Amino acid sequence: MELESERLERRQLESLSTAELIRHAIEEARLLARAEVLHAKKELREEVKAARTSGILLGSGAVLGLVSLAALLVTVGLALPLSEWLGVLLVGAFLLLLSGGLAFAGYKRLPKKPLPHTQERLKTDIARTRETLQ
Repeated sequence: MELESERLERRQLESLSTAELIRHAIEEARLLARAEVLHAKKELREEVKAARTSGILLGSGAVLGLVSLAALLVTVGLALPLSEWLGVLLVGAFLLLLSGGLAFAGYKRLPKKPLPHTQERLKTDIARTRETLQ
């Protein structure tokens, strides 16, 4: 089902010379390239923001993991006299669980496939171009 604007454009294009058609095609390709670059920039900004958040979460998880490991090692040291070790053990275990949760949340937020929308648009553009040229 064709739109009225496409039919008008076809009628106009049929009256153009070959050189004018080539100029028109080149201009359309330039516009398409500019639009794709703008879309890619926007998508890249979004992915950088997501990666930054993931980095913060992963870093926080790593720091807390080190702190909890230190606390667990202190627990081992304090466990020898058998008096104050239980509190330190519970704090160390809690910090270890918290660091694992933060690391998992950061990992889940990492982008799995870079620029998926741009890749899909480019595939569609290539397919349409092939159909048009055949």
